[in-house]
Amino acid sequence: MARRRRCFEVLLYMKVLGRVVGLWRVLRSRPPGPCPDHEDLQDTKSQGSVVGEAPAQADQRPPVNNLAGEDASDDGTVRDQDPQLIVHPTVEHVHGPKEVTYGVDELIVLCLVRDGRPYVRSFVEHYSSMGVKHLVFLDNGSTDGTVEALKGYDSVTVLRTGLSFREHELSMRRYLAERFGRERWSLLVDIDELFDYPYSDVIGLDSLLRYLNSKSYTAVVAQMLDMFAQKPLSDRPGKMDEPLKELHRFYDISNLRRKRITEHPRCPPDNTYGSDKIATFSGGVRLTVFGVNTFLTKHPLVFLDGKLKPVRPGPHWHSNARVADFTGLLLHYNFLDEHLHKQAAKAVREEHRTEKGTIRYKQVLEVLENDSRLSIKTDTSKELKSVNDLVGTQFVSVSREYMRFVESEEQRSGHYFEESRSERLFRAFFDAKEEVAALAEQVETMREQNRILRRKYRGVSE
Repeated sequence: MARRRRCFEVLLYMKVLGRVVGLWRVLRSRPPGPCPDHEDLQDTKSQGSVVGEAPAQADQRPPVNNLAGEDASDDGTVRDQDPQLIVHPTVEHVHGPKEVTYGVDELIVLCLVRDGRPYVRSFVEHYSSMGVKHLVFLDNGSTDGTVEALKGYDSVTVLRTGLSFREHELSMRRYLAERFGRERWSLLVDIDELFDYPYSDVIGLDSLLRYLNSKSYTAVVAQMLDMFAQKPLSDRPGKMDEPLKELHRFYDISNLRRKRITEHPRCPPDNTYGSDKIATFSGGVRLTVFGVNTFLTKHPLVFLDGKLKPVRPGPHWHSNARVADFTGLLLHYNFLDEHLHKQAAKAVREEHRTEKGTIRYKQVLEVLENDSRLSIKTDTSKELKSVNDLVGTQFVSVSREYMRFVESEEQRSGHYFEESRSERLFRAFFDAKEEVAALAEQVETMREQNRILRRKYRGVSE
């Protein structure tokens, strides 16, 4: 038994070390000097494992079929009532344009919201600064001023429905996607989630979408990263419209559970991937602090090409997807003092979520009530300055082709410097090296626990 455990520990360490070496080779794969111009992305071949259709230009994509009313299949495809029949008759237009026209290299954000007032300013400003074309909100019974705050923005459409969240969450999300996202890119996020992607400081949103179109990708995986403030949590009211990204700068990925995405039971078997390095994650801060093992991997950025379908469990995964060769981040701002207390108490009291969701909120509420000043930040927490900080760790994945694209975009912008490339290389390498050291420390902790258990077992036997 001991020999088997030692073999496992050695294999784990070698596997992590292999990822570091692989990343180093990826970043070193380009020779010094500027990259060739990337004017014709359609000629670029994928370096991943995507199979099936040859890359097509965006305007040659197949027409979108109506997903509504389709029967469920045995592969977990969502069996739900037609959103046009169930949701549309209940929808009231509140603010902004009823329909939004945008191109294949533009993005629209779609958000189902209820009582998200503390997030409105940070949410709208983040996506507006990113270059998003328009934001559409489907309000589901807010009573905290969310709708009134959203009315203050020109680039926003607000709709309203009184349907039961517990019974019709999937239908409401599908309604947004099918009404506004056909044959175009849409980002389906909650109001406490801010999407970002590797080297967004170099690659503009329009360039990113052109890259995705050139590869005929229809989905991007993103990992949810829980963000929190330096100060302990309390039940005090927060200031209205606080700058969340400035105050909640810390994260912790020391307690994650990882599985390769193609090996996860939730992964639809008909999806193809531009990289075999993409993984799923669960756990993290919420597992450490509240004992809640939350699944952190989603498909928020999608292109409805007529084949893409939502799948259970949950509304954030899709089948028949051609998944991109990099992963993004969903910066998740859930730990907002009084707001978190109120949301947890309301979820438990009204039971408007699923049974599993209600149980999780009960766990959160119990911890909050037992500790009025709950500290989330620990010695393993780090300050996030950029999504690029996580390139080189297991949490954010980038392919060789994507890194070449980053360098080509840097050159096109006229800001290419060999020093910046070297900085990316060394930062990624040392981030990976630090992660290896952390994992090695975990292995040593496991070995020490194993030695203690062996001594106890011998004591009992004697």
